[in-house]
Amino acid sequence: MANSTDFVKVLEITESAVDKISELIANAKKPDLAVRVSIQGDAHGGGYQTEFMFVKETEVADEDMLQDAGPFRLVFDSPSASILDGGSVDFNEEKYQGGFRIKYPESIYDKLPASKEWDDPVAVEIQKIIDRHINPSIASHSGWVELLDVKGETAYIEMGGGCKGCAMSYMTLKNGIENAIMEGVPQIKSVLDTTEHAEGTNPYYATENQGETPF
Repeated sequence: MANSTDFVKVLEITESAVDKISELIANAKKPDLAVRVSIQGDAHGGGYQTEFMFVKETEVADEDMLQDAGPFRLVFDSPSASILDGGSVDFNEEKYQGGFRIKYPESIYDKLPASKEWDDPVAVEIQKIIDRHINPSIASHSGWVELLDVKGETAYIEMGGGCKGCAMSYMTLKNGIENAIMEGVPQIKSVLDTTEHAEGTNPYYATENQGETPF
């Protein structure tokens, strides 16, 4: 087991999160539990998945890194600690938005590959916004956004997962996605959603350069 005096600080953890995890440990009636925090993989769009799992303290390996959270310990392997360093964990009690919320450090995006490579520098900047801000925000609704193309001052996107066919997709586009892209990349003046949310042909996007203006 890792030396109990070799504590590190990887995540800021709020009082509400500590209280909730302590409650879950108490309900499990296993007071010797620690919480392993690990990066498990990449979500669609170049994102990430972080797992919180109870483990017995006897299962903590010598190479693991420990953070003292008061009533319990957080356990990290070295790669996960490196990625998560500087992030935070909170717990929200609200009825519909309740649950644990993890805020990742901006540096995490420098350690993850872009979900799609572009030669166009404008498309590169849009992809960064999608990977770093848009997809992490809508991942809780099982949604994702993909950049398909950039033509002139227009970015063409597709929405998928929980966003495809969603009645709120238009508001998500106008109030979230469009604003984020246009504010982050001033060269872009419009963002068009090419998703076939209902039956029918795609009204906006053609893969061939036909010289047509979307409307």
